Amino acid sequence: MKRIDYGVQIEPQFGYTYSHIREVAQRAELSGFESLWVSDHFLIRPEAVDVNCLEAWTLLAALARDTEKLRLGTMVSSQSYRNPALAAKMAATLDHISGGRIYYGVGAGWKEVEYKAYGIPFPKASTRIRQLDEALEITERMWTQSKASYQGKHYTVNECVSAPKPVQSPLPIVVGGTGDMLLKVSAKHAHMVNFAWNTPLDKYRDRLGVLEKHCRKLGRNPYGIRKSAGLHLALEGAKGHITAPYEKYSGVKKWEPKTPKEAAEFVKGYAELGVDHFVIVFPYGSEADSVESFMRHVAPRV
Repeated sequence: MKRIDYGVQIEPQFGYTYSHIREVAQRAELSGFESLWVSDHFLIRPEAVDVNCLEAWTLLAALARDTEKLRLGTMVSSQSYRNPALAAKMAATLDHISGGRIYYGVGAGWKEVEYKAYGIPFPKASTRIRQLDEALEITERMWTQSKASYQGKHYTVNECVSAPKPVQSPLPIVVGGTGDMLLKVSAKHAHMVNFAWNTPLDKYRDRLGVLEKHCRKLGRNPYGIRKSAGLHLALEGAKGHITAPYEKYSGVKKWEPKTPKEAAEFVKGYAELGVDHFVIVFPYGSEADSVESFMRHVAPRV
């Protein structure tokens, strides 16, 4: 079986402080986690005016200086929250700051309330997916060509100079989502795909089949794209779980803790489908203890 990597996911819109996230990142690195991911949101909900939501890319830049080996990524950035040429420049810059530890996680975008609040146009889903395709065309050209030009229906660059190029060649593009149109974009551009959260195994298998069909049509080997699963997982005995700041607006989330054996069996189900990368959300407050417990008691059983 392939080597399996584990990442921990942080949802900044749940009310995290930077010191909380930094502790999780450093404990994850010490415990042997491969990566830390952050969601790309601006707010949890309009009425939650007192709930922190740190901006994703600024957050990753700080974490790049506060960690040494941990890979860092967005799970996933909305392609339309930032001009795609600017986003490509940001990712390349951060790849240098981190010494080549960045994943470029991106998706079509979905949270309409954020688009409305920040004055960003929110077209229909099919349009957003076509925008993603164009955004990634621009990204790839900017990372590899001395001057990038692209004339699309939605996005354009004109002899765009972007230096330095990323440290990594290629800087891995991770596309999140499971829809048929989106999987066609993944087949064209992605180095890794992520299906989340706790996608049932039969649906995960079906979506892999759709991805494979798109790859075959494009002449691409589907096995050249890494498979990632996003999981929500509470571990029995993990300490530190507290009510998250956002829960006073949405109700307290109920977690069903798993024993190490149960957690390992849960992970194995996806590994048997070819998944070799896992992005895990642990209960708020328990992340630092959970990453250690996971690597000590669960990962060796997988």
